[in-house]
Amino acid sequence: MSYFNQTIDDITKAQVSKGRQAACRQVYDQFSSSVYNLAYRMLQNKDDAQDAMQNSFVLAFQKISQWSGQVAFGFWLRKIVINQCLNEIKKNHHQLTLDAQALATENDQIAYNYQHDLNILLAKLPPLSRSVLWLYEVEGLTHKEIAEVYEMSTSFSKSQLARSKQLLSKWLQNQEKKHEQQH
Repeated sequence: MSYFNQTIDDITKAQVSKGRQAACRQVYDQFSSSVYNLAYRMLQNKDDAQDAMQNSFVLAFQKISQWSGQVAFGFWLRKIVINQCLNEIKKNHHQLTLDAQALATENDQIAYNYQHDLNILLAKLPPLSRSVLWLYEVEGLTHKEIAEVYEMSTSFSKSQLARSKQLLSKWLQNQEKKHEQQH
């Protein structure tokens, strides 16, 4: 269930569009946890997630007049967050992929049994695959919506999702085999 299904009233929208700090703080307090969690799940880096969160709120406050009110404010904000994260992934694709590979190697060497830790498994996925998986499975976006966000075809979304699930399944099976061999 997404916490982005919340909205704000017209008075708050008007106050935010005028740059009133109290209204901006109210909106920030209402959505910051959801925004950060989404950004972190997509980027798997606390600093990058903080930057994406900050940039998302700044952009949302600047462009709040573009929010029509036809969808919940949170859903409109979520799209901004997703786009900020995608920009970060595109900008740092090579480095994020290297970081994910290094983390995967590092985590394979840890003796403690982390096989079911979602954060560890998500971090091992390539950034694009991870973000598609999160958007589809947790945020509830359709393949068509994901394709629109990435400016790709729906087959891109479907293949990235299938790839993510296949990798996760393979890693879990390998962890189970290792666990069985140890006992």
